[in-house]
Order: sequence, then C-alpha cells, then structure tokens
Amino acid sequence: MRPVKVGVIGAGNVLWAYLQVLDRLIPRGLAQLGPVCARRQENWPHLQARRPGVTLVSDPLQVLQDDVDVALIITPPATHSQLVRTALEHGKHAVVEKPAAPTRCEAQQLATIAHKHNLHLMCAPFVHLASTFRALWGRIEDGAIGRVHSARALYGNAGSTWARWYHDGSVGPLAEVGIYNLKSLTAVLGPVVEVQAAEARAMDHREISGETIGTAGTDVSHVLLKHQSGALSSLVSSHCIQGYRRPALELYGTEGTANLLGDDWDPRGFEIWRNRAGCWEEFEPVDPTWLWADGLAEMVHALQENRPPLHNLDHDLHLLEVIEASTTAANQKRAIAVESRFEPLDLRLEERQDRHHLHDHTRPADEQ
Repeated sequence: MRPVKVGVIGAGNVLWAYLQVLDRLIPRGLAQLGPVCARRQENWPHLQARRPGVTLVSDPLQVLQDDVDVALIITPPATHSQLVRTALEHGKHAVVEKPAAPTRCEAQQLATIAHKHNLHLMCAPFVHLASTFRALWGRIEDGAIGRVHSARALYGNAGSTWARWYHDGSVGPLAEVGIYNLKSLTAVLGPVVEVQAAEARAMDHREISGETIGTAGTDVSHVLLKHQSGALSSLVSSHCIQGYRRPALELYGTEGTANLLGDDWDPRGFEIWRNRAGCWEEFEPVDPTWLWADGLAEMVHALQENRPPLHNLDHDLHLLEVIEASTTAANQKRAIAVESRFEPLDLRLEERQDRHHLHDHTRPADEQ
C-alpha cells in the first residue's frame, strides 16, 4: 500500500512527540507527513527551522481539503470536538488528544458520525497499547494475583507555564492528567458503576508566559471508583504535584499484588508478589521505546493492514461520563451512578521469549 498520509492540526507543545512517532514510520514507507496547521504565523520560522521542508498552513480546512488519510488533532481541548466533527465530515480518519469532547453526549455524536462514514476515531490516551501494560494485563487476566479487589493510581504535574487553558477552569486535572490512570484502571478492572470525589484548588495564581494570572477551577482531584467487577479503586490527579516516586498503578488481589512501575504513559516495567512464590518478581519493560503518542502509529498500522485499530471508542465515551460524574459528585458531596458500559478489549500480548538477544534497547524489536 501507499504510505498513510497524516495531516496535523495544531503545532503546540505535543507536536514534537507525534512527529517522533512519524519519524519511525516514514522511512519504512508506512506514513507520510501532510500539511501542519499552525495558526500563529509568527511561529512559522521556528517550526521551519526545526522541521525543514514542512508544509505549514494557517487554516484547519487547508489540512482537511488535502488528500490526507488521517487528521491528527492536537489543539487546545476546547477546540477538539468541532475539529473532529469537521475532519470526519471531510472523510478523514481522526486521532485526537484528550479529552475528545467536553461531555460524553458530545463525544457520542462524534462516534455516531464516525460510524456513519465508516471511519476510525481514536481518542487519547493510548496507555492500553503499551507492550509493558499489556504484558501485565495478561498476567492479571490469567489470575496471577487472584481477584483484584483494590487499586490505587496517581498522576500529576506542577501545571503549565505556557498554556492558559490548563488553569482557566475549562479542563480539570482529572480530564487532563488523571484520564491516563482512569483508562488504565478501567482497562484492568472494567467499567465504573459509581463515583465519589473531592476537589480543591491549591494555587490561586500562576505565572504563564511571564505573566501572573488568577486561576479558576480546581487543580487537585481525589476520586473513589466502584467497578462493575466489585473492585474499588482510588485516583489522585493534580496540576500542583511537584514530583513523586511511586508506581503508576498498584493492584491488590486475593492472592498477590502487582505494581506498574514508572507512569502508565511511560511504563518502566512491573513487579508482582504471588503468595505461592513468596517473593517479588520484577519484569523489565517489554518495549522501552513505546511512546505515549503511539496511538498514531496504531492508526497507521491498522490502515496499512486493513483492520480496526486496537481501540474501543465506547471505552473513551465511558471515561468522559466518569469524569462528568466525578465533578457532580464533588459538587454535590454524594456518590453518583455511572450508566454507560463497554466491552473490555483483549489486550493479551504474545511476548518474545528471546528478549535476551535484543542488544539495543533504544530500538523496537522489529527494527533489529
């Protein structure tokens, strides 16, 4: 097949991560970079200096009217929904950063359009695609630690010094950073049926682009989730966490414990305690080159192989309902039911048995 042509709408902070993904695909003839929409033309010289030969445009329609196969949408969150809708209406498959829409209802409309036009819509985060996560998922699914009854997750950062939308109240920490953990927890434990939550604001002012501004909304979120499986999980997300050193996920079962090391968007391996073994087993990352932006690679490979991406849009819709329920639970100080469900993906991974022969951990196994 010809290379999958990817057009990009958005040229902010995350552009370079997605270009890194394309840089692994383009030399193999799998992908081609189409036009990149950067609305602020004063930034064009900087972009052209870092990416010689890039085709820059100022209007998203210039990307969508090109012969691109995939529209990658990496603009501020408030613009995602309309841009996805427009991309789908122009017959383009879409990969969009999180959250895909401000509400589940709005995202459901996008899903309906994608289905109507027989197009793929992939929504970040893509943590379920990481080989290391999938290897851990398979062991838990096979009963390595018995029935999982409790789980804990945490992810946060110190906020943004470059993007006002981080702190204008339009997107809270659960939707911006906690959604990674939320997707991981639900991939392992299944759908959420009930949410309890508390939110707070730790910082009233922020310095962004050299200017001190007042902040709106919250920057700390604590959520307690009850899953359909009966398991309970807790999730801390924040734009006011200066640093941490703990597992991305802690999973407690009736016969053992499992920890995903590092962050779920950057897994560094995992460890398992099994009662019958009486010791901790530590596993190296299956593919340390995996990138959190590799949902784009999955879309390209799926189109090349004429198959659906390993992605469940119903799962993403469910996450948005959980996030909405969390806000309601925090405001009303009571538990809120979650009605939507999804069928979990089978993430089982066929692991290589000769990984000791992989001498270069900086390259994927299929490039050695």
